[in-house]
Amino acid sequence: MVELIRQNKKENEKIYNKILKKLRKSLGKNIPIDHVGSTALPNMYGKNIIDILIGAKDVEELENLTTKIKNLGFFPGKNSSGLIYRFFANREEETKSGDIHIHLVIIDSDRYKDFLTLKNYLLNNKEEIKNYSNIKKSILKDGHNFREDYKTIKSEYVNALLKRAKEKI
Repeated sequence: MVELIRQNKKENEKIYNKILKKLRKSLGKNIPIDHVGSTALPNMYGKNIIDILIGAKDVEELENLTTKIKNLGFFPGKNSSGLIYRFFANREEETKSGDIHIHLVIIDSDRYKDFLTLKNYLLNNKEEIKNYSNIKKSILKDGHNFREDYKTIKSEYVNALLKRAKEKI
């Protein structure tokens, strides 16, 4: 079941910075690491999961970082063997409020750029944050509170939102 809460940006930044320190120690200071997703945005509703974007310059570095992230105790997701994108969570079971998700992505890929484009677009468009929050709440209100249903419907909106963001670049 999906439950949304208004994100506490200040508290989430504290959590992110604590995780960032641990990641920097293991991955090195030159690896791009960004706080993305709902918890990185002010006044945003979400599942209160800290999403972290980590960039790898090539497949070799992706493999190296994969090993280091696993050694920090993160579990690879079902789709974590690709050449461009890998997903990790701090627990093997279905994630819950307060969990951490890591998105390890090749820097030159569209997927990597899309994460940052969407974040920056939302940070610069408070009305879009409000609309996005409202869409998330309405998905649940319409009875789509199982994780897969919620993600499918939300991703349609995110794709349209990303398209608007790219038009503004």
